[in-house]
Amino acid sequence: MRGVAVALAAVALLLGACTGGGSGKPSPTATIGFADCEKNPTTCNGGELKLGGSYTYGLERTIANWNVNTKDGASPATKQALSGLLPQVFEVDPQGRLQLNADLMISADITNQNPETIVYKIRPDAVWSDGIPITADDFIFSWKQNSGNPLHCNGCTPAATAGYDVIKSIVGSDSGKTVTMTFTDGKTFGDWKGNFSNDGLYPSHLATKQGYDLAKPDGVYAASDWFARTVPTWSAGPYQIDSYDRDKSLVLKKNDKWYGKTKPSLDTITFRFITDPAAILPALKAKEITGMSPTPSQTLVAGVSGTPGVIYEVGESYAWEHLMLNVRNKYLADPVLRRALFTEVSVKTVVEKTYGAFDKDLKPLGSHNFVPGDTGYKDVISGTGQGTGDSEKAKKLLTAAGYKLDNGRLSTKAGEAVPTLRLRYDKDNAIRSAAAELISAALKNIGIDARPEPADNLQQALTAGDFDLVLSDFVNGPLYQGAAERRWATGAVGNYGGYSNAELDRLVHAAAIDVDPRHAADTLNQADDLLTKDAYVLPLMQRPTLTFTYSEYANIRDNPSVWGPTYNIGEWGLRST
Repeated sequence: MRGVAVALAAVALLLGACTGGGSGKPSPTATIGFADCEKNPTTCNGGELKLGGSYTYGLERTIANWNVNTKDGASPATKQALSGLLPQVFEVDPQGRLQLNADLMISADITNQNPETIVYKIRPDAVWSDGIPITADDFIFSWKQNSGNPLHCNGCTPAATAGYDVIKSIVGSDSGKTVTMTFTDGKTFGDWKGNFSNDGLYPSHLATKQGYDLAKPDGVYAASDWFARTVPTWSAGPYQIDSYDRDKSLVLKKNDKWYGKTKPSLDTITFRFITDPAAILPALKAKEITGMSPTPSQTLVAGVSGTPGVIYEVGESYAWEHLMLNVRNKYLADPVLRRALFTEVSVKTVVEKTYGAFDKDLKPLGSHNFVPGDTGYKDVISGTGQGTGDSEKAKKLLTAAGYKLDNGRLSTKAGEAVPTLRLRYDKDNAIRSAAAELISAALKNIGIDARPEPADNLQQALTAGDFDLVLSDFVNGPLYQGAAERRWATGAVGNYGGYSNAELDRLVHAAAIDVDPRHAADTLNQADDLLTKDAYVLPLMQRPTLTFTYSEYANIRDNPSVWGPTYNIGEWGLRST
């Protein structure tokens, strides 16, 4: 990930390490701020800490559900609010790499490939805040909540079942501190590190205390629902909840039973819910919040950069914007028309006129499965001419296939006029609205009338296939193997445009079950070549992130995952000098 840090003149005078004015970028010798994030993303903005103090972090959404294992509870805001409580087997670092959580785990390894078997060893001192050990029972409860199998949980609505739906058994030994997970015979799962990591473990013993029988599917659902409705009194992280003011704030205090190596220095951390983007800057300037990682905009970046004492970083997230076509449409079923359409669109122009207005380093994305910095990233788009805005090349593709452009309208070889196409995007999304206008104007050059049409509920429109063209996004992550199959395979849940290619189906499935991630990445790039040739989705750019904080606080930095800067919340603190 690329980090760009800006320290203002007021901060420069205070710290003697950063420049102000001009580009606003800190000098190469800066030790405080985000200047070092490109080279050292996991340690930048670090420093020695002193004990005590408090921090207030803004969240853009309130909490509707406290169980991140459920569809309604898996929002980034809820995960970030609970990041100081939830134990995870693997955690995502700022480089987008999955790292074993050494506070919780001794090890997590594949011990057999047929059937695929994973053995987890939990640290003996890893306990919940009431002193009860974290054991295999907590893993089993998580599995049953997420499997999607009504025989495990009658009524659960997991955010995702991948990786849990192919587990045959989980068995505990060594007083529950060794967990053996075995996948169903004949099934392998390449992204196994995502199990018990994308979400987090919940204390099964508290559900049992409530009288829920976790051996029965109705009991598992009742327990899952209880965790969803109940403000956590428990923790297995460096902090626990001290108080909650509904839809206003959540206050964390230190967890006295925290077993981790690094003890938290801040006495309290407050999450303040700011759902109105216009309220973010006033809250920052009044120090009602001391940091945040909100959805960026040109206005917000400019406002943050003008706030004395505040440093900020603009980076790129795992979310990437794209233009998708509905191949069920009679006219868009023709790959030649699709290729010409994508060739006519200038991705560079879309980038520059949208997010590029405040993220000058943002570039067109050249992959459907990876983002720059990922081990498997390969630009498969640029060499095809797609996304270049090359009208002449687009027209040649069309005329060679028998299309005719007459009086500004495109007709097929059979003489049928290509009708007006609906270009959907989510209502009130100014960035996508601007992109839709740019794309619509460009396509007129090849006789295609693509009419921008906002959707009140874009997800609903996607699921129903209620679009001809659509501007949307996908969210990548360090677990890339199964995501491709869920997006591109015939009939897959994320394949909203009805695309189908039997060879691609074979490749993405092979990647999903491959236990060698590097080999899987090569396979996915082969699939990506097919996907690009078929011109189903045109990648545009990664969505930028914005992270800011008052400079007297250390160890707060960007993270491309849904956990954001809270991934290391136990390490936040006031600088000692």
